[in-house]
Amino acid sequence: MSKNRSIMLLSVGHACVDVYQGAVASLVPYFVAERAYGYAAASGLVLAASVLSSVAQPVFGVLTDRRPMPWLLPLSTLLGGLGIALSGVSGSYGLTLLFVAVSGLGVAAY
Repeated sequence: MSKNRSIMLLSVGHACVDVYQGAVASLVPYFVAERAYGYAAASGLVLAASVLSSVAQPVFGVLTDRRPMPWLLPLSTLLGGLGIALSGVSGSYGLTLLFVAVSGLGVAAY
């Protein structure tokens, strides 16, 4: 793979992961209006995604510094998107929280 193509793929992946991080906060009005979550519950989702992502990111950094894991980049992009997508269609608060957490882990791993 050429160097330019690799950099372009990394840039697109990073942009997608950045969108996933912001998507959790963007979904708050939907969760409040459609699922009747209170503001505390909806903001708890944002907090869970942000805190989990912030705490897990250094762990992934240490792991990838010790051993190359090139498969982690596509997997983390997939987990980030899948978590956001499933949080929009899940039925319960617990599942929504789980899927938002999965997305946060994907963001952290990237």
